[in-house]
Amino acid sequence: MSAVTLSLPRGGRRLALPERSLVPLGMLACAVVVVLLGRAGVLNNFRASVGGKAVSLAVAAIALNVLMGYAGQISLAHMTFVGIGAYTAGYLTAVEHLRMPFYAGIVGAMLMGAGIAFLIGLPALRLRGLYLAIVTIGFTFVGEESLFRIEALSGGSGGIRLPRPYFGGAGLTRDSDYLALLVVILAVVWLIDSNLLDSKLGRAFHAIRADEQTAASFGIDTAGYKLLAFGISGAMAGLAGAMLGPVSGIANAEAFPFESSLALVIFVIVGGLGSRVGALVMALTFTIFPEILVKVFGGGIRGFDLIIGSLLLIATVAINPGGLAAALREREEKRNAKEYAEADTATLPDLPRPSGITRRIGARRGQPLLSVRDATVRFGGLIALDGASINVFPGTITGLIGPNGAGKTTLFNVAAGVIKPSRGHVELFGKDVTNEPAFARAELGLGRTFQLIGLAKHLSVLDNLMLAQHTVADYGIGEALLRVGRAPAQEKQLRERAMEAIRALGFERYRDTSVKHLSHGQQRIVEIGCTLVTAPELVLLDEPSAGMSPGAAENLAERLADIRDQLGRTVLIIEHNLPLVLGICDEIYTLSAGQVIAHDTPEEIAVHPEVVASYLGTAVV
Repeated sequence: MSAVTLSLPRGGRRLALPERSLVPLGMLACAVVVVLLGRAGVLNNFRASVGGKAVSLAVAAIALNVLMGYAGQISLAHMTFVGIGAYTAGYLTAVEHLRMPFYAGIVGAMLMGAGIAFLIGLPALRLRGLYLAIVTIGFTFVGEESLFRIEALSGGSGGIRLPRPYFGGAGLTRDSDYLALLVVILAVVWLIDSNLLDSKLGRAFHAIRADEQTAASFGIDTAGYKLLAFGISGAMAGLAGAMLGPVSGIANAEAFPFESSLALVIFVIVGGLGSRVGALVMALTFTIFPEILVKVFGGGIRGFDLIIGSLLLIATVAINPGGLAAALREREEKRNAKEYAEADTATLPDLPRPSGITRRIGARRGQPLLSVRDATVRFGGLIALDGASINVFPGTITGLIGPNGAGKTTLFNVAAGVIKPSRGHVELFGKDVTNEPAFARAELGLGRTFQLIGLAKHLSVLDNLMLAQHTVADYGIGEALLRVGRAPAQEKQLRERAMEAIRALGFERYRDTSVKHLSHGQQRIVEIGCTLVTAPELVLLDEPSAGMSPGAAENLAERLADIRDQLGRTVLIIEHNLPLVLGICDEIYTLSAGQVIAHDTPEEIAVHPEVVASYLGTAVV
């Protein structure tokens, strides 16, 4: 985390402030200015009311950005969550209901928003894309046409009143004073969202957005973190409702239509998926700008903001789906694209040697680290594995070879927990993990790479190496959001370990470069670095030399031997580069049609009749 140094007027001392604190401090200064302008009569009630609506919708846009921009989960129901927050706050604080303080309304709105969003998020465990969007659209119409019109729940068509907060017995009747309070709340939300993004939670969300299998390989419980993203986003949306309701003083069904949810989607996508600044700027612009147009051109112009927003959304998706913020980043990174292409790394200077990590489980003496017994996997009528068994012993490199379609990657996925076999058992470090998911096996000390690079490619090299350490960051959700307790110290350790790995790989100049701008060979090196940065006991490598030049592949062979000999790790490798496999492996399994047809030393495998007939064609001498 970078810091900005400010000079203090007295004594010449300097104060180092985290960069994440500057924007919230600026917002607090704006809140003071708003109060002063209101007291001076410059900021009238109408302008302050429009500002209050804009700030509330900015919080709603930041809430949606957590879900769509960070975690990649579609929601077209966020204005309904805002409405639920407004109704909840009104019921708790209204004079005709419970008459509780303003802060109680905020807490209740956040809890209700989080709970409802959590329930709506349950289908996300099985649905994606268009189907998840349909579920959220359905909930929006339930809210608008039913939930918000039930007399007993929401006061019927008349809605429910939301009073202004009271402090010291005096209410914030002046709109400018209430706007100042909303700006302070926005500053707090901004800070919490910054903490979220720069924690293991934010990195886990980004990994899920990139690829769920990759996320699971880093030890991330994808189902749990999806629901967490819905819960946090729903809590922020509920807060936005508690803020928005007192602006007009009433919440009713007409205040939270479907097109408002669509507007929030426009804010997030056009502003830039994952960009907090973009969501804020678009929310403020699309709330304040229409009022300016009405003032200039009259009421007949009202409604054109949605038309303009829809056109911007179409243009954004067509030109740059990442939005304005992503377009600016792309422009900056493309300036260096030629340099990235010319600097394709052919050698690995060193391997990451992570410090401060102790693995939790080891195999019993003389027992395999990994044992797959009689594994059978069927995909419909296709038998991908047919009673395959392998054992991988500590301190060895075990090869897995065979023709395309032999079942090698399927066997890998069975070992890693991506696929559950219809028959057979898997033991890892002496423990039966047949029914354990991939993230649980990663927590035990299993690391893996993928045939297609398993990284969050929209993140930088540094962020990927920090993401890969998810299993060793054991601070809680509250500690992450508030940046307290164990979180600051552990985040510092994760960053230091990631920087050590970057220096070992010789990738210092690529530290802040998005992985997608690196060459294939460089991406493969970063992936291997991510696999090793948590010191896994067992490393599964799926065709690591694919796409590498002969010189790079030769260097890779030396480094794989170093993983075994210097780092003391155990390796299971799928590889079509026969010289590499025969040169580094201690033993080799050969698969054909889902069955193990041979298991022996490299020297024997090279001349084994069945292996020669089904895979090699001729004996390798």
